[in-house]
Amino acid sequence: MTDDRTAEVSALLEAAEAAAPAGIAFLDGDLRFVRVNAAFEAVAGEPAAALIGRTAQAALPAAPDRLLGVLREVLATAAPVVDLRIDAAPAAGRRRRWRIDCRSTPDGVCLLLSDVTEEEAAAALRNAFMRNMPEGLYTVDAAGRLTSLNNAASEMLGWAENELLGRSMHDAVHRPAPDGGPAGADRCALRRPAAMTEEVFVRRDGTPFQVVCSVAPLHEGSGGHGAVVTFRDVTAARRADLEAHHDQKLESLGRLSAGLAHEINTPIQFVGDNTRFLADAYEDMWQLLMVYRGCLAPELGEMAWDERTARAREAEEKADVEYLVAEIPAAVRQTLDGVDRVASLVRAMKSFSYKDTAEQSYADLNEAIRTTLTVARNEVKYVADVDLNLGELPEVLCHRGDLNQVFLNLLVNAADAMEDRERRGRIVISTRAAGPEVVISFTDDGSGIPEHIRQSIFDPFFTTKGVGKGSGQGLALARAVVDRHGGSIDVESAPGRGTTFTLRLPVNGRPDA
Repeated sequence: MTDDRTAEVSALLEAAEAAAPAGIAFLDGDLRFVRVNAAFEAVAGEPAAALIGRTAQAALPAAPDRLLGVLREVLATAAPVVDLRIDAAPAAGRRRRWRIDCRSTPDGVCLLLSDVTEEEAAAALRNAFMRNMPEGLYTVDAAGRLTSLNNAASEMLGWAENELLGRSMHDAVHRPAPDGGPAGADRCALRRPAAMTEEVFVRRDGTPFQVVCSVAPLHEGSGGHGAVVTFRDVTAARRADLEAHHDQKLESLGRLSAGLAHEINTPIQFVGDNTRFLADAYEDMWQLLMVYRGCLAPELGEMAWDERTARAREAEEKADVEYLVAEIPAAVRQTLDGVDRVASLVRAMKSFSYKDTAEQSYADLNEAIRTTLTVARNEVKYVADVDLNLGELPEVLCHRGDLNQVFLNLLVNAADAMEDRERRGRIVISTRAAGPEVVISFTDDGSGIPEHIRQSIFDPFFTTKGVGKGSGQGLALARAVVDRHGGSIDVESAPGRGTTFTLRLPVNGRPDA
């Protein structure tokens, strides 16, 4: 084993440690730091110079006692500790959460330390979004078995989530057939995508109730297709405008829930795959280093140099060093890109789900449009390219949550107008200031609206979409919201050439408010 080769392997290990997304530290038998990577310095908040050669207790005075206890426990028992979450000392007044993975090494322990504060915050936001919404929501796998149930659904159905997990939701909530036997699962409406449909569910105590529900496909990590079902009890629901308003929001929620789940699942999937690959790669490199150290061990005595070289070469072939050198940096880049994508989606979900108060407030409508485009990306990306031509706007006094819904309806309508054709479509969203108003337009090059139905498109329940595609409430809701803001919405369209919806909103709110 040449010194040059040892140096090359050491450099490769250092590169792998530097590229790893988690903080990595090696400590000796006295729990003194021997080696740390840059990510560990960032998480621990201490530079390498303040760590190397010092004990964990001395070098990390702000570290939780649980961390020090884990290090001593692994050193004493050689039993690994995996995915332990602990509260770290506050940094700049903020509570931090650390993930700890610790394993024994021939000379001490190896500690992997990750800051999961943002990750857990994103998970909490996602859970709050899914579980605290007023509509019932549950997800099923490709076989129709329950995988999650939110609080509202649990209250309406009378079942706790853990009582239904893994069970067929068709068997649990559908009313029996007219002859009293079980309803046919092959005709179950909840197994087929539908933007809005009426069903009769049965509570745990056997009482039936009428629901309006939305069923959207949910792409699972294995490549199968489950479904996300949103529903609400309309047995004694209010009618007219209030009911129409809620129905349309429910339709959008069903489509967005599946789209967002897919958009988040894709980067999370390759982040997980890359993290597992990096863990395996690190183990391979560690085993290779152990072989190199073994070849240099004094106790081997006068072993022939050829035999030492053969051992090292065999270990290199087993580890596939050239492959690791090429793939580790790419895996790290993809992982960071995936984390950034999930973070941007979480920010967009939080902004889009903004809950209006009774009072209007000033909002950046350009940002509202960008947020809407982010959360609706899965609805548009397969059929059209979207161009943003956003001018400089003053903040507008409005109910931002209601306008988010209007923007979503217009964007989804534009995408729907370009389905079932060979070429990709184009959607242009433009904004500009016009004196005391702002002007927002959504233009598509889709199928257009025939003149004889143009005057009816804002009527409640009027739709030209196929069965199960739309409820005919989106544009009616859009006009109602714009009217409440003291604005206007107009349409220009030519069959076969496209459609433009133009909104005008007063900057300082409704004049007679």
